[in-house]
Amino acid sequence: MKKFIYILPAIFMLLTLVQCDSNTESVGSSIIPSKDLISAKTEYFEATSRTIMANDSIIANTGEVYLGRYTDEESGTKFTSGFITQLSCSENYGFPENGVIGNSATYTKLRLYFEEYYGDSLNSMQCEVYALENTLEEGTQYYTNLDPELFYDPSKEPLAKKTYNVIDYALHDTILNGENYSKHIELTLPNEIGDSLIRKYYEEDSEGNHIGMKYFANSEVFIKDVFKGIYVKCTQGDGTVLKIFRTRLDVGFNHKVEDETSETDSIQALAATFYSGKTVLQVNNFDNDDLTPLANEQQHTYLKTPAGLYTEVTLPILDIVGPDTINSAKISFTRYNETAEHTRKPHTTLLLIRKCDMYNFFVKNKVADNSTSYITTFASATNEYTFTNIANLIKVCHKEYKDGIAENPNWEAENPDWNKVVLIPVSTTKDSNGSVVKITHDISISSIRLRGGTEYKIPIEVITSRFND
Repeated sequence: MKKFIYILPAIFMLLTLVQCDSNTESVGSSIIPSKDLISAKTEYFEATSRTIMANDSIIANTGEVYLGRYTDEESGTKFTSGFITQLSCSENYGFPENGVIGNSATYTKLRLYFEEYYGDSLNSMQCEVYALENTLEEGTQYYTNLDPELFYDPSKEPLAKKTYNVIDYALHDTILNGENYSKHIELTLPNEIGDSLIRKYYEEDSEGNHIGMKYFANSEVFIKDVFKGIYVKCTQGDGTVLKIFRTRLDVGFNHKVEDETSETDSIQALAATFYSGKTVLQVNNFDNDDLTPLANEQQHTYLKTPAGLYTEVTLPILDIVGPDTINSAKISFTRYNETAEHTRKPHTTLLLIRKCDMYNFFVKNKVADNSTSYITTFASATNEYTFTNIANLIKVCHKEYKDGIAENPNWEAENPDWNKVVLIPVSTTKDSNGSVVKITHDISISSIRLRGGTEYKIPIEVITSRFND
């Protein structure tokens, strides 16, 4: 009986709640005036696209450089890469105080270190190394189509020439497979290079004072007054491109090791090393065959890196913007499936940016602001790059158009790119919280096709809302 007494109030309360719920489910909407209700709708609009040449838009200053050549099997275009690099001198670097025997080098070697490569490891390739006549200038933006002859004299003989493979077959397997071995190309330079560095360090003034050490005070002085840098050029071979992460110059020398009585005790063999790195400049130089035939293909558009082609998209801004409020706008770009013989890894990340901003964005080291620039990653499940909401971009473009036309009837003709965006493959750097803090050009080797051109209009899904009249 006691159990029934306890259960009865609970049943009564449950019945009360059910009754209240059935009687009040429409109260919220009934007390709101009909004119204050919001109606939403989804509409679809069509954007158009075409392929454009990257030309001088790709910044060449980078921490990694490429060396080699390959022929794109799909298009038949040939890509060649070389690079210019300076070499750093650690602050207040010093050769031995008691000098170098003979003031001369025992060897001078250049080593190009790499971990990644594109193509066939068995291909026989050849490169040449030239000394720079002019220096790269700090604070200057260089682009991948720069003319290297502005920095070296092609009429002079190269410092070194080397035929190489990805795998150095001259080395024993125990060395190649050793934990301390790093893949690299080794080139022997004339000892005159090493000699000049040693003699510069021990240079004296007219009174016999040792003044040469000032030229090794830091990298800036070293590059200006001692060694300007090198240009490494691919000259033969096809099918292999190396991704060089470090360049190192080694200058070997002997010096005397003296005992306590200042008499020669032994001779020690050492080496001075000079590296490429963050404190000095290095730039890529990319050379493609004429890509105009690819850019002119109408049935699709291209994204081709490291130097080559982007996709330009024209947005139907005036069709989209109307009296309703734009809540969201989604646009997706579909990659064509690759054939079995032409399989390429798609670019991981794309930047969508207004065409008028595509240069300054990289020069000023900007990140995507979700207003005039956006980034997205490739979705393998759908084979698409999707930008989920570009509503702010549409609003910015429309306001610019409206303000421009109000001031100048010819504004649109004078600003033909006001409604255009460009898709650019990029690489991102994230902080410990996962936020993107840096965006740079993706200079990996890839070439993909997107649905677009004259064969396909790209749908934009737009959700708008308005208050009822």
